[in-house]
Amino acid sequence: MRPPSASRTVKQAAALPFRNLGGQIEICLITTRTSGRWSIPKGFIDPGDTAAGTARKEAREEAGVRGRVVGSPVGYYEITKGGVRCTVAVYLLHVDRVDAQWDEQDLRTRRWVTADEAVGLLTGRPVEAVFRQGLTQITARAVHR
Repeated sequence: MRPPSASRTVKQAAALPFRNLGGQIEICLITTRTSGRWSIPKGFIDPGDTAAGTARKEAREEAGVRGRVVGSPVGYYEITKGGVRCTVAVYLLHVDRVDAQWDEQDLRTRRWVTADEAVGLLTGRPVEAVFRQGLTQITARAVHR
């Protein structure tokens, strides 16, 4: 969906994809299409879609990962994209399937990293503070299992 041209704030949803592989938490990051910097899958919420559904869809399309959204948003951050101010709701996505091929594989790079690596790659990015909140929740979930 194309971003609205109005000067109002629009809503986006993002997925923070994670998995527990052999007791190690891994985070799936992708590169942005424009700058090639590391980020998480996100997109505009289409009419009739939910924010959680959009987070799942964007993770599938942009990163080729599938799973279930865990709980409510871990937080929100704001960005300006193409002159449009966006509020992004970030959802944890517990990944249970990684596709070998996906919609945007020729447009982005997908990378599984440790939590510490992810913190380093996202430092200074708009998503950083919300990512740290999400990481705290992921870690707490892993400890209580």
